[in-house]
Amino acid sequence: MRALRDFFAGIRGRVFLVILLAGTAAGVLVGAASYRIAQSSLKKQVYENLANISHDIELIAEEVWVPTLERQMVMIAGAAEIIYRSNPSFQGMEQDLTEAGIKIPGIRRLNVFLPNGYLIASSDPGYKVGRVEELQGLEAGETAVIPFRMVGDPPEQERVMTVAAPVVLEGKVAGILAGDITPEGLSGIMGSLRVGVSGEAYFVNSSRQFVTLPPLADEGRGLEILGEAVDTEGIRRVAAGESGVSEYLNYDGRRVVGSYAWIEGLGWGLVVEEDAAQAFSRLKALRVSVALIVIGMAIIAFAASLFLSRRLTKPLVKLKRGAERLGLGDLEQRIEPEGAEEFRALARSFNRMAEAVRSSHELMEEKVRESTGELRALNEVISSLRRTSNPDEILQKTMQAMLDFTAYEEGWCYLAGEESWKMLYRRCSPGRVGLLPGSVTPGDGLLGKIAVRREAVFWGAAEESGDAELSRLAPGSSMAVVPLCSPTRVLGLMCLVSKGRRELPREARETVRAMADEAGIALENALLYLEVQAHVAELEKANLELRGLDEMKSNFISSVTHELKQPLALIGGYAQTIYRYYDSLTYEEEMQCLRVIIDRTRFLASLVEDLLDISLLETGRFTLQLEEVDLEALARKAVDENVVTVSGQPAEVRFEPGFPTLRADAKRMQQVLTNLLSNAVKFTGGKGRIGVVGTVLEDKVRVRVEDEGEGIDPAHLERIFDRFFQADAGPSRPYTGVGLGLFICRQLVEAHGGRIWAENRPEGGAAFTFELPVTQAAGG
Repeated sequence: MRALRDFFAGIRGRVFLVILLAGTAAGVLVGAASYRIAQSSLKKQVYENLANISHDIELIAEEVWVPTLERQMVMIAGAAEIIYRSNPSFQGMEQDLTEAGIKIPGIRRLNVFLPNGYLIASSDPGYKVGRVEELQGLEAGETAVIPFRMVGDPPEQERVMTVAAPVVLEGKVAGILAGDITPEGLSGIMGSLRVGVSGEAYFVNSSRQFVTLPPLADEGRGLEILGEAVDTEGIRRVAAGESGVSEYLNYDGRRVVGSYAWIEGLGWGLVVEEDAAQAFSRLKALRVSVALIVIGMAIIAFAASLFLSRRLTKPLVKLKRGAERLGLGDLEQRIEPEGAEEFRALARSFNRMAEAVRSSHELMEEKVRESTGELRALNEVISSLRRTSNPDEILQKTMQAMLDFTAYEEGWCYLAGEESWKMLYRRCSPGRVGLLPGSVTPGDGLLGKIAVRREAVFWGAAEESGDAELSRLAPGSSMAVVPLCSPTRVLGLMCLVSKGRRELPREARETVRAMADEAGIALENALLYLEVQAHVAELEKANLELRGLDEMKSNFISSVTHELKQPLALIGGYAQTIYRYYDSLTYEEEMQCLRVIIDRTRFLASLVEDLLDISLLETGRFTLQLEEVDLEALARKAVDENVVTVSGQPAEVRFEPGFPTLRADAKRMQQVLTNLLSNAVKFTGGKGRIGVVGTVLEDKVRVRVEDEGEGIDPAHLERIFDRFFQADAGPSRPYTGVGLGLFICRQLVEAHGGRIWAENRPEGGAAFTFELPVTQAAGG
C-alpha cells in the first residue's frame, strides 16, 4: 500500500493517473451518451407504439363496434318488421322475441317501444322501464345511441346503454327496437383486447368513473363500474378532454406508460396502459452493453497510460531525483542533459539553479548567523524585562541592552510623565552631559516631536541632517532616537550615540525597534501593576470601611430595636396596669404610671426626631432657620433641662463677658447642646461636675462641654462622631442610644460653618468642643 501511495505521489504516477482518468472519462462519456440516445429513442418508440394502439382501439370503438351494433339493430328491426307482419300484435312480438332468444354480443336484452318512447315488449319479461324520451321522434332509416343511465325500480336498478333502430311498416314508424348494453358486457368486449404483454385498455367518463373495468384489475381492490372517482394522472387528463402519452402511477399503484384520448362520439375517455418496467425491458440489456464498452475502454486506457507515463516521465524522474538530492543538502548535485531538446534545456536550467542555490546558501548562512545574534539579544531583553515590574529598572536594562547590541558608546533615556518627561539614566562622557536636556516636553523640540510621532529615527551623521539641535546633541556622531511605545501610548524615549559614525543596517534597526516595543509593553505592564497595587490597597481600605459600616448598621438595627422595645414595654405595661387596676390605684400611683408613660413617650419622640434629622441630612433637604441667637442663654437653659432637672449633678456655665450673639438656627443649636449634655450625664452615671465654657477667639467662638467621667477610649476619638458608632455596641451595654446624637451634632455644627471634636481632659473626663464663626451668612 505504501509503495502504491509513493508511486501516485510521484510524477510518473500522476501522469499515469491523468492519462487513465482521461481515457476512462472518455469511455464513460461515450457510454453515457450512447445510453442516453438509445434510452430516448426506445422511450419515444414505446410512446409511439402505445399511442398507435390507443388510436387503433379508438377507431375500433368509433368506426367498427358502434356502427356494427347499429347495423345489427337495423337488421333485427327488419326481422321484427317481418315478425310483426305475420303476427300483427306487439304482445305476439314480445313472445316471439322471448322464444327466439336472439343473442348479440354485449347486448343484455331486446326491447320494443312505441314511436312515443313507451315500452311495449321485451325479451326480459321482468324488465319494466316505462317511457324513454330519447327514442321519441326517431325517423325511418335513423339509429340512436343513448349513453349509460339508470333504469328499473329499486332494488333492481341497473346502468345500461341503449342502441335503437325504428320498425317501419308501409313507410311509417310502427315501433322502435332497442338493445340494452350493460357495463359488464362492454367490459367483456374490452377484456378481449390485448395490449402488449402486460397492457390493458378501459373506458372512463368525465366524472373519472370506470365505464369498463380494467381487465387486469385485482377483484380484491373493490373497483366498481361507475363507482367512486379514480384519481390517476391519465384518468384526470382524459376526463379533462386531453389526449397524450405519459408515465404515471395507475389505479393499482404500479408505474405504467399510459396513452389516453377522449372519444367525443361516445362521451367516454379511452385509457390504454402498459407496465413501465415491461415496456422498457430492453433498457437493461442496453445498460449491460454500455457497461462492457466502458470497461473495455478503461482497460485500453490503463494499458496506454502505463506505456505513455513511463515514456514521458523518464527525464522528469531524473530531474525530480536530482531536485530531491539538492533539497537534502547535496549542493554539488548536477544533471547530465539528455533526451529531447526541451528536457535538455530543463536539465541545463536545473544546473544553473543548483549553482545559484549553493551561492545563496552560503550567503544565507552568514545572514542567519547575524540574525541569530540579533534574536538572541532581543530574547535576552524580553526575558530580562519580563522579570521586573519596576519602570526605572526596565529603562536601565533596555538602555544597556541597546548599547550592547548596537555597539554604541553613549546613551540616555526619559520616562513619560504627566506634562514633561524627565531624564532617568545616562551613560555619557563628561563633555556631553552638559549638552543633554534634563527633560523633554512632547511636541517641543527635536526629541519631543519624535516622541509625538512614535517613530524611531536613525542618523548616520548628525551634521548631515541639517538640524541645529541634533548637531548640538551629537556633534560628529551617529545617533538613534527610539520612542518606547505600548499599543496605546508613548511611555519613554531612548537616545543612543556613537562617535564612530557607524550607521546601523536595516536589520539592526528593526531589532532595535523590536526591543523598544518590548520595553514599551513592559513599561505599560509595570505601570499597570503599580496602579493595580494602588487600587488593591484602596479597595482593601474601602472594604474595611464597608465592613465597619455594615457592622455599624447591624449595631444600629440592634440598638434601635432595643431602644424601641424597652420604652414600648414600659408604656404598654403601665398602660395595662392603669386599665386593669384603675379602681384600686391611688392617685400617686396613677400619676407615677402616667409620668413613666409620658417620659418614655418623649424618649421615643426624641428617637424618631433624630432618625428624621438623619433622613433630612442625607437627602439634602435640611435647612437652617437663621436668627440672632444668644448661645449663653441656650446653654443655661439646656443645663437646667438636661442636667439639673434630670440628674441633679452640679453644673456650671461660664461664658466670657461680652460673648457675642450669633446668626444661627436657635432650635438646632439647642439640639447640639442638649445632645452633648445628655451624653455627659449618661456617661458620668449622674456623678461629678458638668461644665459649659464659652470663649471668644478672633473671628469665631468656642463652646466646650466638660465632664468628670471615665473619658473616651483614645482608639474611638476619630470615629466617635460617625453615624451609628457606639463605644459599646453589645446587647448588654449599660447605656441607651443608637449612635446618632454626636453624628447629628457634627452635621449641625458643620452646617453652620463650624467644626466639632472630642478629647480627654488631663485631669480626667471628656470634653466636647465646637467652634462657630461670628458672622454666619443667611440660609445654609
